[in-house]
Amino acid sequence: MKPKTLGDYRDLCALIGGEHCRAVQFLDAKIKTESMGRDAEVFADESQMMMLLGPMMFEEQEGGE
Repeated sequence: MKPKTLGDYRDLCALIGGEHCRAVQFLDAKIKTESMGRDAEVFADESQMMMLLGPMMFEEQEGGE
């Protein structure tokens, strides 16, 4: 399933990077400011979102906590 909402991306990042990764924190902050919350639609291309979120998901694992 292709992610379409902030909530979809948040759940994907939590699954891959863990609940405490920076990508989840970033998306949680965005969700709080959106009027539609988790259901806010993401209009950016999926590849752009992965370029943004990918490094945030893995930085703590690579550098140690």
